[in-house]
Amino acid sequence: MDTSAVPEGRLSDDELLRAALSAWADQTQELLRWIEDQGDAVSDTRSPKQVMALGSFRTHLVMGLKALRYSEG
Repeated sequence: MDTSAVPEGRLSDDELLRAALSAWADQTQELLRWIEDQGDAVSDTRSPKQVMALGSFRTHLVMGLKALRYSEG
């Protein structure tokens, strides 16, 4: 989108995308820290399959953050 066509005081689509991705990255990092802080306690109330699924979920979140970093650089 041509940023010159964006009315003054409004964000361009690119700026909105960057803001949304930044918010997603912040929330994802917070979630990953929470999961890490739980340690072994996370498995106390979950089945082995749920623990494996949570580990897979965590892995995908980390990969998503890395992909975002690579796309920005």
